[in-house]
Amino acid sequence: MTPEALRSMTFPRAALTRRGYSEEAVHDALRRCASALIELTEENDRLRTDMQRHRDWIRANNIGDGTGPTGVPTVDAVLQQARAQQAAEQTVTVARQQARNMVRAARAQAEAVLQQAWEKSTQAAEGGPEETERLISYLRQLAESLSVTADEYAAKRAPSRPRAAISGPPPGG
Repeated sequence: MTPEALRSMTFPRAALTRRGYSEEAVHDALRRCASALIELTEENDRLRTDMQRHRDWIRANNIGDGTGPTGVPTVDAVLQQARAQQAAEQTVTVARQQARNMVRAARAQAEAVLQQAWEKSTQAAEGGPEETERLISYLRQLAESLSVTADEYAAKRAPSRPRAAISGPPPGG
């Protein structure tokens, strides 16, 4: 039953003894209209129930960030988040490379200082016990300074890095 079918509906005239339309035809049309209206009302109720069930499921599963009408994030928000994640990953990669370079440079510098100290100590051994004691004291201070610097650096690095990787033997040595 459609609105157009209702508008175009015609009824036969009643018998000559009565006025108006045939009661049987009018009652038949009313029954069909009532049946169609009942079907539409039931379908409407079913659709409303389904829609509410879907809304409840979306809320229960925390879908989206609540900014859109259904709580689903917009495409722009997803793209912006992806760009931010990519920039963060690049920053972390650069920071890790700089940290590796700093550790490498510190180890090379420590190795150079130890080499110089070794050379001085062999020369000082010829200069007497006082010079040897002075060099040993200097080397201990230098070693302590490097240890403190390494500890400070280790404290700034990610907690997942073990300290043994920082205080281990220098590469190539």
